[in-house]
Amino acid sequence: MALLHRFPRPDGRPTERPAPSTRAPSTLPPSVARVAARTRLSAELLAAMLEIEGRTRATLDDMERADRLAARLLARRRDRLTAAEPPRQLSA
Repeated sequence: MALLHRFPRPDGRPTERPAPSTRAPSTLPPSVARVAARTRLSAELLAAMLEIEGRTRATLDDMERADRLAARLLARRRDRLTAAEPPRQLSA
């Protein structure tokens, strides 16, 4: 059973709506999807860095480094995928 939030109607009666986490995911535009992927990867890298070093707090330098690493890893992946694609033929 889905979680429901109650939102009051103008007349004061409650209206039931699904919680934001239970709504179907929407398709993101490509540029937003790229930023979301980079953000997720950056967060994972930051967590791994802190775990390896046995720390519980991140510095701004740590966050910036994780973001740079994420950007570079995604760029390398994009380059590999582009290189693996067969060349496209232009139609005349």
